[in-house]
Amino acid sequence: MSHSGAPGSGDPGTAQCSADGPLDPGRSAVEAVECDSARFVNLSHTSGGVQPTYLVLTDSDADATQLSLTDVLSMPEIQNAVAYFGADTESVRVRTQSGRRVALEEHVEALAERSPDPAFEFGGRRFELSVVLG
Repeated sequence: MSHSGAPGSGDPGTAQCSADGPLDPGRSAVEAVECDSARFVNLSHTSGGVQPTYLVLTDSDADATQLSLTDVLSMPEIQNAVAYFGADTESVRVRTQSGRRVALEEHVEALAERSPDPAFEFGGRRFELSVVLG
Protein backbone atom coordinates (compact mmCIF):
# COMPACT_ATOMS: atom_id res chain seq x y z
CA MET A 1 0.00 0.00 0.00
CA SER A 2 1.41 3.39 -0.98
CA HIS A 3 1.27 6.63 0.89
CA SER A 4 1.83 10.11 -0.51
CA GLY A 5 5.41 11.19 -1.10
CA ALA A 6 7.07 13.65 1.23
CA PRO A 7 6.31 17.28 0.35
CA GLY A 8 9.13 18.85 -1.58
CA SER A 9 10.79 15.51 -2.26
CA GLY A 10 11.33 16.58 -5.88
CA ASP A 11 10.23 13.20 -7.21
CA PRO A 12 6.45 13.04 -7.59
CA GLY A 13 6.63 9.40 -8.76
CA THR A 14 8.20 8.15 -5.52
CA ALA A 15 6.09 7.40 -2.45
CA GLN A 16 6.59 5.76 0.92
CA CYS A 17 5.52 2.13 0.92
CA SER A 18 4.65 -0.49 3.47
CA ALA A 19 5.75 -4.11 3.57
CA ASP A 20 3.20 -6.29 1.81
CA GLY A 21 5.36 -9.31 1.00
CA PRO A 22 5.10 -12.80 2.47
CA LEU A 23 6.77 -11.91 5.81
CA ASP A 24 7.40 -8.97 8.13
CA PRO A 25 10.38 -6.66 7.57
CA GLY A 26 13.33 -6.62 9.93
CA ARG A 27 13.85 -3.84 12.43
CA SER A 28 16.83 -2.55 10.46
CA ALA A 29 14.79 -0.85 7.71
CA VAL A 30 15.35 2.92 7.83
CA GLU A 31 13.16 3.84 4.88
CA ALA A 32 11.17 2.18 2.08
CA VAL A 33 9.89 3.91 -1.04
CA GLU A 34 8.42 2.77 -4.31
CA CYS A 35 8.36 4.05 -7.85
CA ASP A 36 6.00 2.21 -10.20
CA SER A 37 6.73 -1.52 -9.71
CA ALA A 38 10.16 -1.07 -8.05
CA ARG A 39 10.82 -0.69 -4.35
CA PHE A 40 13.88 0.75 -2.67
CA VAL A 41 14.63 -0.18 0.94
CA ASN A 42 17.38 1.54 2.89
CA LEU A 43 19.01 -0.37 5.76
CA SER A 44 21.74 2.19 6.40
CA HIS A 45 21.96 5.88 7.00
CA THR A 46 24.08 8.05 4.73
CA SER A 47 27.38 6.40 3.99
CA GLY A 48 29.58 9.51 4.08
CA GLY A 49 31.01 9.04 0.60
CA VAL A 50 31.49 5.27 0.94
CA GLN A 51 29.92 3.31 -1.92
CA PRO A 52 26.94 1.33 -0.58
CA THR A 53 26.13 -2.29 -1.38
CA TYR A 54 22.76 -3.35 -2.77
CA LEU A 55 20.93 -6.65 -2.68
CA VAL A 56 18.71 -6.74 -5.75
CA LEU A 57 15.69 -9.04 -5.82
CA THR A 58 13.93 -9.33 -9.19
CA ASP A 59 10.72 -11.12 -10.09
CA SER A 60 11.30 -14.34 -12.04
CA ASP A 61 9.33 -16.95 -13.97
CA ALA A 62 12.28 -19.38 -14.02
CA ASP A 63 12.37 -22.73 -12.23
CA ALA A 64 12.95 -22.01 -8.56
CA THR A 65 14.30 -23.67 -5.44
CA GLN A 66 12.27 -23.21 -2.26
CA LEU A 67 14.05 -21.20 0.44
CA SER A 68 13.44 -21.96 4.11
CA LEU A 69 12.49 -19.32 6.65
CA THR A 70 16.02 -19.69 8.07
CA ASP A 71 17.54 -18.96 4.64
CA VAL A 72 15.54 -15.74 4.40
CA LEU A 73 15.87 -14.56 8.01
CA SER A 74 19.61 -15.20 8.27
CA MET A 75 20.42 -11.97 6.37
CA PRO A 76 18.43 -8.78 7.11
CA GLU A 77 18.90 -7.67 3.50
CA ILE A 78 17.13 -10.77 2.17
CA GLN A 79 14.43 -10.59 4.85
CA ASN A 80 13.62 -6.99 3.98
CA ALA A 81 13.74 -7.62 0.22
CA VAL A 82 11.21 -10.44 0.59
CA ALA A 83 9.09 -8.39 3.02
CA TYR A 84 8.69 -5.59 0.47
CA PHE A 85 8.19 -7.96 -2.50
CA GLY A 86 4.44 -7.45 -2.85
CA ALA A 87 2.13 -8.79 -5.55
CA ASP A 88 2.61 -5.87 -7.96
CA THR A 89 6.33 -5.45 -7.28
CA GLU A 90 8.83 -6.46 -9.96
CA SER A 91 12.03 -5.62 -8.06
CA VAL A 92 13.31 -4.64 -4.66
CA ARG A 93 16.67 -2.96 -4.18
CA VAL A 94 17.96 -3.05 -0.59
CA ARG A 95 20.74 -0.62 0.31
CA THR A 96 23.10 -1.73 3.06
CA GLN A 97 26.51 -0.79 4.43
CA SER A 98 29.50 -1.49 2.22
CA GLY A 99 31.04 -3.62 5.00
CA ARG A 100 28.19 -6.13 4.58
CA ARG A 101 29.05 -6.85 0.91
CA VAL A 102 31.30 -9.89 1.43
CA ALA A 103 28.97 -11.64 3.87
CA LEU A 104 25.98 -10.92 1.66
CA GLU A 105 27.74 -12.15 -1.50
CA GLU A 106 28.86 -15.33 0.28
CA HIS A 107 25.33 -16.04 1.53
CA VAL A 108 23.74 -15.52 -1.90
CA GLU A 109 26.46 -17.67 -3.52
CA ALA A 110 25.90 -20.43 -0.95
CA LEU A 111 22.16 -20.40 -1.70
CA ALA A 112 22.90 -20.56 -5.44
CA GLU A 113 25.31 -23.49 -4.99
CA ARG A 114 22.59 -25.52 -3.26
CA SER A 115 20.13 -24.79 -6.03
CA PRO A 116 19.96 -26.47 -9.45
CA ASP A 117 17.58 -23.70 -10.52
CA PRO A 118 18.33 -20.09 -11.52
CA ALA A 119 15.72 -18.64 -9.16
CA PHE A 120 14.43 -18.98 -5.60
CA GLU A 121 10.93 -19.21 -4.18
CA PHE A 122 9.52 -18.06 -0.87
CA GLY A 123 5.94 -17.34 0.14
CA GLY A 124 4.63 -18.26 -3.29
CA ARG A 125 6.85 -15.70 -5.09
CA ARG A 126 9.76 -16.53 -7.44
CA PHE A 127 12.76 -14.25 -7.63
CA GLU A 128 16.44 -13.95 -8.45
CA LEU A 129 19.02 -12.39 -6.13
CA SER A 130 22.19 -10.44 -6.90
CA VAL A 131 24.61 -8.24 -4.98
CA VAL A 132 25.87 -5.05 -6.61
CA LEU A 133 27.90 -2.02 -5.63
CA GLY A 134 26.15 1.35 -5.73
